Amino acid sequence: MKRIRMKIFLAMLLTTALPLAITASIILYQVDQQIERDQEFAENRITHDLKAKIEEFSVTLSETAYQIYSNPDLIESIALGKEFLSDSRTYDTHRDIHEFFLNVYNQSRVKNILGMYLFRLGQTDLLGNFFPNIYPHFEASDLTALQREIKRQDYAPSMKVIYSSPYREPIVQFLYTVRYRGEPAGLLVIDLSEKVFREMTESYNTFYRGQISIMNPDGTIVYGTEPLQTGQQYTGQKGPHMVSIQTELASSSWKLNYTYEIHPEQLFYQRIALIMIAIAFLLAIVFSLWLSFNITKPIIQMHRQMIRIQIGDYSGRVEVKTKDEIGFLGNQFNAMTEKMEQLIEHDLKLRLVNQETQIKALQAQISPHFLFNTLQMMAGIAEVNRVPELKLICQSLSNMYRYNMYIENEWVNLRDEVMHIRNYLVIINKRFPGVIRVRFDLDPGTMEARIPKLILQPIVENAVEHGLIPHPGDRKLIKITARISPSEDCLYLGVVDNGIGLDEKELDALRKMLFHDRRSEDKEKGSIGLHNVHSRIRLICGDDFGFQLKSRKGRGTWVIYRLPLRKE
Repeated sequence: MKRIRMKIFLAMLLTTALPLAITASIILYQVDQQIERDQEFAENRITHDLKAKIEEFSVTLSETAYQIYSNPDLIESIALGKEFLSDSRTYDTHRDIHEFFLNVYNQSRVKNILGMYLFRLGQTDLLGNFFPNIYPHFEASDLTALQREIKRQDYAPSMKVIYSSPYREPIVQFLYTVRYRGEPAGLLVIDLSEKVFREMTESYNTFYRGQISIMNPDGTIVYGTEPLQTGQQYTGQKGPHMVSIQTELASSSWKLNYTYEIHPEQLFYQRIALIMIAIAFLLAIVFSLWLSFNITKPIIQMHRQMIRIQIGDYSGRVEVKTKDEIGFLGNQFNAMTEKMEQLIEHDLKLRLVNQETQIKALQAQISPHFLFNTLQMMAGIAEVNRVPELKLICQSLSNMYRYNMYIENEWVNLRDEVMHIRNYLVIINKRFPGVIRVRFDLDPGTMEARIPKLILQPIVENAVEHGLIPHPGDRKLIKITARISPSEDCLYLGVVDNGIGLDEKELDALRKMLFHDRRSEDKEKGSIGLHNVHSRIRLICGDDFGFQLKSRKGRGTWVIYRLPLRKE
């Protein structure tokens, strides 16, 4: 009973918890996959797309500033700190600087330039400047700080974001050291509107609470999504649901970092999926235990009462509290035990009566051995009285009974079955002298083949009784054939007669009775014999074996056996 209870418990657990768990697992898997896809998408956009955009922006500024080297006289004038005569002309440094700034402003790919100006090494005064919209007011400290940038021998072109600028708006300041013969000679400054750089950068900030930070190698934030972070040391955002992506810019020493939070909606579905799995298993366990105990409780009670009946106590009854199938079984069990208790007193008497009836039935039966011995005695009397025909009939009939007595032999040689048919035909030819002839056409080796016992004689008898005897002709012939098919590993037997045959309607009815197992009370004896032989062959040998019928009205009938090839 405990096994039944456990089976019901496991079945209910599987049918209730498993679908919910699978559904929740699918949701959890989909959410996890979406989080991974988002992270992969964000990483691809930051480390490839945004990085390429910033590097392209930096390269464009460097290319723009590098155009100053197209005028060697200007570089030499900046480095030497004077205007000089050359080829009978006076070199005008301020004019060439102004023309350089105009070319940059008009032809460069860099847009939204707010100002450009140039310092000479060791001077705080501007050597040249260009401000297309507004002339800013520079503080002395700002110029001094820029002058210090020139003295850095390892200085490379760089950018920084300034949110408090003389232009009264945030700017991106590009610093480019002008060198003469490898030594710093001046500093070219290009101020751009920070708005364009921010729009370009923040267009890649598409995830929940995303933060883009650009840092110097020392960790100082140069640009941040939050302007207040600029100039501070980058500490990084930490949390169980934070995703951080970092890469280095090839065109500068900057580091690009992007952090974002997993969307609360995704976290909500993730938590819901986990909660669903936990609740599903908890409810399934509780419900399955409750249901299994309630279902098996009356069954266990019934089992205990059955044990009492098994040991001889027929007073056991079950308590029925429900009207379902279990209650119906309980009522039937109680009715059964009451009936058994009433009948148990008469059981011994009934057994005695049945045994007495069986003994009388056995005494009334004729023993096949007695009949066989009687036929042998009749043959002996016929021989003494010189009646050879009667002796032959008795011997043939006794041989047939002896063949039938050994019912434990399911398979016999074809030779034995043919001998049994010969004994049968001896008796038939005594009934109809010279009327029915028989011919055997048996291939070599077939006589030792094993076949099911008593499958030929009923068919031969059927052919004689229903085909040949009713036939008005004088030449009545029955032919028995046997051949082996090595390719199919089968034995084919044939019983052919030239009797009255069957028409198509009769043949179809007989085939339906044989092959569809359709029985009725008004079947003729011959049909029942055919059906029994066919059914027995299929039961013993398998559904692929049996026999087929072919017949033509007035021409005869052909029964073809298909049997497995077996040898002794």
